[in-house]
Amino acid sequence: MRRGSTRPVLPVVSLVLLAVAGCSEGAPAASGSPASRSAAPSPTATPPPSPSRTPSPSPTPTPAPADAGGQCVDTKAMDPGKRGRYLAGLKSTSGSYGSKALTIDGDGLNFRPEQIERPCEAVEVRLSRFWVDMTRASDAAGSSRTSPTAPTYEFRYTLMDRPSLSVGPEDGIAKGSVPPDSTGCRGSLSVVHVGHDIAIDELPDDLQMPTSFTAAGRGAMDVKVEAEGTLAATFVPPSGTSFC
Repeated sequence: MRRGSTRPVLPVVSLVLLAVAGCSEGAPAASGSPASRSAAPSPTATPPPSPSRTPSPSPTPTPAPADAGGQCVDTKAMDPGKRGRYLAGLKSTSGSYGSKALTIDGDGLNFRPEQIERPCEAVEVRLSRFWVDMTRASDAAGSSRTSPTAPTYEFRYTLMDRPSLSVGPEDGIAKGSVPPDSTGCRGSLSVVHVGHDIAIDELPDDLQMPTSFTAAGRGAMDVKVEAEGTLAATFVPPSGTSFC
C-alpha cells in the first residue's frame, strides 16, 4: 500500500520540473512581449540634457542726476549759522574766480551752484526788503542819511516785508524775489540772509548811485551789508531823483 500510494507523486514532480524548465527555456522569447517593450524606454523619448546656463551679470546702477559731479549735501539738519556758511561757500557755474552761487539783482534771487556739493533739497533763506526814499537835503527831516554821490539828497529806509524763500536744488530764480519797481524818488534795498531779522541800523550808511541806468537791469547795484548771516544784497535806485 505504501508503494501504491507514492507512485502517483512521481509524475506530478516531473511535470512540475518540466513546467519550470519550460518557463526558463521560454524566457528569451518573453523579451519580445508587449510588456517588455513598454518597460524599456524608447531612445527618442529621452529628452536631451539641458545646457548649463551662465547667470547674467547684474546691471550697474545709474547714479542720480544730483550725484553726477559729486555727492549732494543734506541741509535739513543744519542750523542757520551752518546753513549760511554753506550757501556762502558755494561757487557759481560761471567758472569766474570768486563768483558766488547765490546772487541777487534787478531780476531777483538767482541760484546757480556748481554740480559739486549742491544741496539735496530746497534750502530756506530770508529776504528783508526796505524802501529807500530819496529827498532833497534842504527838505529832509528826521533820521536820514546823506548819499555821498549826490550830496544834495538824503535817503531813508522803511521796512517793506520779510518773506521766506527757497533756493535749489535746481538752478533758477527764486519765486517772489524780484525787487519792486522803483518810482521817481523811491528805490529799494533787498537783503538775502539767514538767521535773525536785519535791523535798519545794520544797513549801510551810504549807497552808491549807478553811473548808468538800463531798463533791463533797472540800475541795480550790489551792496555790502555787514549784518551777520547776510548772503547778498542789491540796491535798485529811484528812477528820477532830479524831480524829488
